[in-house]
Amino acid sequence: MWDELDLDDTINIQSALRSRGYTVVMHDFFIDRVVRLGSISPEMLLTMVKEKVEVGGGSIRGIEQVEMKGGNAVNLAYALAMLDAKCRLITMADGYGSGILRQVFSGLDGVDLVVLEGRQGYTLALEFPAGSGRVANVMLSDVGDNACFGADRLNGLEPILSSASCIAVVNWASNMKGTELAGKAFSTSSSALHFIDPADLGDRGKEFVHAILEGMLRPDVLSMNENEARIVARALGIEPMPYNYSMDDVARQCKSIASTLGMRVDLHTPICSATSDGKGSSHAGALRVSAARIATGAGDVWDAADIVGYLCDMDDHSRLLFANASAACYVSSARVPRLDDVLSLVSTVSGE
Repeated sequence: MWDELDLDDTINIQSALRSRGYTVVMHDFFIDRVVRLGSISPEMLLTMVKEKVEVGGGSIRGIEQVEMKGGNAVNLAYALAMLDAKCRLITMADGYGSGILRQVFSGLDGVDLVVLEGRQGYTLALEFPAGSGRVANVMLSDVGDNACFGADRLNGLEPILSSASCIAVVNWASNMKGTELAGKAFSTSSSALHFIDPADLGDRGKEFVHAILEGMLRPDVLSMNENEARIVARALGIEPMPYNYSMDDVARQCKSIASTLGMRVDLHTPICSATSDGKGSSHAGALRVSAARIATGAGDVWDAADIVGYLCDMDDHSRLLFANASAACYVSSARVPRLDDVLSLVSTVSGE
């Protein structure tokens, strides 16, 4: 059914998604301010800041900025809805943040918001040029109550979890209670697809790996980017892939982690993505874009399309291609793509 994805598959995907029900996404919500530094390198920015500090402060003008909703869970839920997947977002916010969430999701069908009382986080994302048309983002975060979102926050929400087709727990790394949260969510929904993306693990790599190896955290799918994969590889005693990596390096890293952890691993990078169950592997090259307009949030769009691929029973290569195309649409337009946008891009590439 999915050997050659094209625009005609829109109806097939929508039908498959309707039959599979909704995805529950949790837990984080941030308000993001993205600072687009254009041709300004990190060294140049530090020099400019230092000069202002030395004269007692002042403004550095001409820096493009935009404020938007953020958080891996919020971004993932929004991207799923844009791809016509039904979802329920479980997060927390204060009065100001709740108003932003209602406004962001007001025009989208198929999204139910479960907003618990708490304080959302705030992120300042600095986007730097990374060469070859790529953008690298450095995020300065005030995590807020995202740091302590435990299993107790799910009390009373068990009916929502038990009838889900997919449970997606994201940004484990920012949540000191992430293991207990995922443990309760996954155990309450035995028949659902259990999906986790830990986000930037920082110095918590060994803790994350320990939770998996000891059975406290057993997702069906572990999704990571290249930096997160290196952290996990080091924690497992596996040689991390080089920084100047190839597609083969990505596929090998993906398979070695999957084999050691004994679970499905999906690995997405700017040049390709790969998937492995520890025995075999598949990979697909990234779709080239003329110029990257945004980097922040690309991984969340990729995850959303990856989940749609699983829910629609796509084969591995089609699922990776679909996810890569979704990320490419987002990076090139700075807009979360709709299903037709993604399939149109896939059709264009397939016809070349």
